[in-house]
Amino acid sequence: MKTINKYLFLFLGLLSLSILSACSAFEASANRATQTVDATSTPIALPTQLSVQTRVESQTCQVAELVPIQTDKPQGDLLAWSPSGHELAFVEPVNQYSGFYIGQISVYDAAKKESIFTSKDHAVFGDLTWSADGSALAFAALDQAAGVYTVKTVALADGLETDIFGDGASTEDFASQKGIISWANQSELIVTSVCGSDCVRVYQYNAVSQTLIPQQEIRYNENTSLNLVNDLTSPDGKWMIDVDNKKNTWLTSTADNRVSLLLAATTLKEEKFSKDSQYLAIRTADKVLIYQLGCSTN
Repeated sequence: MKTINKYLFLFLGLLSLSILSACSAFEASANRATQTVDATSTPIALPTQLSVQTRVESQTCQVAELVPIQTDKPQGDLLAWSPSGHELAFVEPVNQYSGFYIGQISVYDAAKKESIFTSKDHAVFGDLTWSADGSALAFAALDQAAGVYTVKTVALADGLETDIFGDGASTEDFASQKGIISWANQSELIVTSVCGSDCVRVYQYNAVSQTLIPQQEIRYNENTSLNLVNDLTSPDGKWMIDVDNKKNTWLTSTADNRVSLLLAATTLKEEKFSKDSQYLAIRTADKVLIYQLGCSTN
């Protein structure tokens, strides 16, 4: 009787293995069928306005995929290429995984493929603006304790931060939103602050003397400090971006009249070419993608 039970147990075990093997084979077959359908699916059609160009598979190599803060509000430039190299500044979540509206500055070197700087400030709002020589960044920040915005500068060499408004950051009864217009030169920064109903005050900050001097008052609709500036053409004019009505992003090489699909069905939040036109950075809702131009991974 024990011998019969032993063989019965062995038979049932073999039967179970056979069933599992059959299921695995079916699964693998189903996966292959799915892959075959995907591989032979109809490619995304080239928009009519680009149809005179030669379509190629790829003209880029993806260098990095990074994580930015997420936002649905105007916060100025959240991507900024250094004027003197291949360093991209962006605002990332403090936990480097997920975050909304405020974060920290991270600087990524696209040529070296590594992060080279992270700010100490964990309440960076945006409007990233490089100094002319690429040694410092200005940015809008939130003073969380006081509940008001301010503008700071940070030196990349040592991470030293300077709050240019200091105790005078409150310029109205509310959050006193701040923005950056530009570096007028290496030592002078032009910034703005809301100063009341339909009132925006323009200031000039001197980094050497560390003085902040009011210049003039303008109306809300004249204030461009938090406007987001997107690049559709590279600085050298050799690359162009087009987005069709299905949110497909196309990259054109104007030198040889070639076009390729860069991103499919993706809403772009921001796009910036590096100053020497060798790299392109794109921000979507939850990613920063960096591409080297003029090459292909295929």
